[in-house]
Amino acid sequence: MLRIGISQGCSAMMTARYRPTWDLALDPLVSCKLCLGEYPVEQMTTIAQCQCIFCTLCLKQYVELLIREGLETAISCPDATCPKRGHLQENEIECMVATEIMQRYKKLQFEKEVLMDPCRTWCPSSTCQAVCQLQEAGPQAPQLVQCQACHLEFCSACKASWHPGQGCQEAMPITFLPGETRTTSSSSITIKGLVETS
Repeated sequence: MLRIGISQGCSAMMTARYRPTWDLALDPLVSCKLCLGEYPVEQMTTIAQCQCIFCTLCLKQYVELLIREGLETAISCPDATCPKRGHLQENEIECMVATEIMQRYKKLQFEKEVLMDPCRTWCPSSTCQAVCQLQEAGPQAPQLVQCQACHLEFCSACKASWHPGQGCQEAMPITFLPGETRTTSSSSITIKGLVETS
């Protein structure tokens, strides 16, 4: 973490040292672009990639919110007009957040990697959720995937049970609205409020 006026260690970043009132007049205050407050330099954090500067508390809250909400895995500079469109590096994030939040961040990163990898997919079983390897045959061609953890066989494209010789739409289970049954014919289904009987 690039810091102005103090060492690069995490502990130095997170704790502003006490300064007597008369000492504040010696150093200029720096404006935070998030809260618009003015703080001494040691209470500020500079993002290494873009050199934008914010008060450490604001930046910490911003990073924690994005991780908790799962909104981003690449945490960008909070300044919407950042000329370099910088991102916080993993070591910068690690210095700012608690261990459990960092673990969540790493989990979100891993989930995104799997999602973007054409050779990996998630097991669709809600009790498993293991990462499964795909063959590298066709980029979008449905293929049989067998989960190594729970041994479920499923289609790589639609995640339904493996359906050789059928297209994915044919294999998709039919879903019924509440109150409908498999024996209800489509011609006898009425939607309350839209179809009136005489």
